[in-house]
Parts: sequence; structure tokens; C-alpha cells
Amino acid sequence: MSARPTPTIRPLQKRLSVGADIAAQLQGLINDGTFKPGDRLPGQRELAQQFGASLAGVREAISVLTAAGLVDARPGRGTVVSSVGGANPTFDGWLGAVGDEQEFGELMQARQMLEAFTIAESAARATPEQVARLRDALQTMRAELQAPESYAEADMQFHLLLAETAGNRVVTRLMRVIQRPLMEQLRRSIAHLHATGQLGENLVRHERIVDGIERHDPQAAQRSFGEMLSGALDFSEQPTERL
Repeated sequence: MSARPTPTIRPLQKRLSVGADIAAQLQGLINDGTFKPGDRLPGQRELAQQFGASLAGVREAISVLTAAGLVDARPGRGTVVSSVGGANPTFDGWLGAVGDEQEFGELMQARQMLEAFTIAESAARATPEQVARLRDALQTMRAELQAPESYAEADMQFHLLLAETAGNRVVTRLMRVIQRPLMEQLRRSIAHLHATGQLGENLVRHERIVDGIERHDPQAAQRSFGEMLSGALDFSEQPTERL
């Protein structure tokens, strides 16, 4: 029998997430001048309708563009184009899910370092108005206690708001860069907490973080965050739930 020819196998093309695809299209519109520096992008709900995508996908895209420095997104102000990008995407870095357990541990370590900074800075500088915004974010989370997916999105928005309260734009961008892989972990963790009746306790720990910030007590706020992160790690390290 003659040897069977070796088949030619072509590597699969990298597929973008919905959020990354939206971000790429929006960057193209910024590059070609459709949206110029200083222009305000359509609202997130309007963009979701135009792209035929979920609001979560649009939020991811805005976070990616913000992390790349192409837009400036602020509550109450909308999303404003801040610069014109180059021909190649500047945000095409780590947009996918965590690849293995070691990378997951590194992600959690990076998150812990970033949030240690944001909590300490927020406790030192937060104004009454910023504390009120954090309280509003907590109310959004409370309203979604029976909807784990929506609660996870509200949880992520709370931590991004916390980064903005710290007042360091680079750290805020870094938090947005790791938003998508964090959401992968957060969704699983929140679903587990909801199924086991522990989601209310998760909310209480968030409230204690804000309590510590309002009292300008970073140690108390950090302690509550540490307890919350420890619970997430304990769940994620269970053999049946590994990434």
C-alpha cells in the first residue's frame, strides 16, 4: 500500500469576541474621521441596537477603547473620542479567556495589586459625591441579587468605578484591560454564590469596602476586599470548577 499523503492543516484564524469586534469597528470609524477627537459616541444602548449586540458587548468594547486611550468614558458625560488611533489596533492584547490555572493565578495576583492601590487611594481621596456614586453602584447590585448574570456585570462596574475614584488614569486603564478575563471568573463565582445562597454576603462585603472608604479607613476596606477575593479563589480552585 502506498503511503497516505499528509493532510494540509491550516491554523484556525483568531476569532474576536463580540466586544473586541465592536471595538475594532469603532476604532475604524475613529481612524477614518467619522468620529473625531472631541466627538461623543452614541450611547451604549443605542450602539447595542445598531450593532445588534448585547449591552455587555458594547460595555466591553468601550472598556477596550478606553484602555487603549482612544476614548474617555465618564458617567454623566458619555464616551468622548480622545485621540485618533493608528492603522493597527493598539488594544489587541489580552482580550480572551484565561488559558490555564497558572495564568488564572497571575490574573488574581494582578487584580489584588491593582485593587489594593485603588482601595487605598479611594480611602484617602474619595469625596462625598464619589462615595454616593459607589453607594448607587451598590444599589444596582442589590437590585440584581436574583439575576446572577446582571449582578456580575454590576459587580464589574462597581470595581471600575472604584478604580476611577482612585484618580489614577493608568490604573483605571489597566483595570479595563483585564476586565474581560475577570468577567469570565466573576460570572462563575457569582453563579456559585447565588446557587449556594451566599450572594447576599458578597454584597455585604462590597458595602463594607465602601464603608471603609467613607471613613477613610483603608485597612478595613482592604480587609473586606481580601475576604471577598479569598472566597472567589476558594471556589475557583475546586477541582470540578477549574478554568
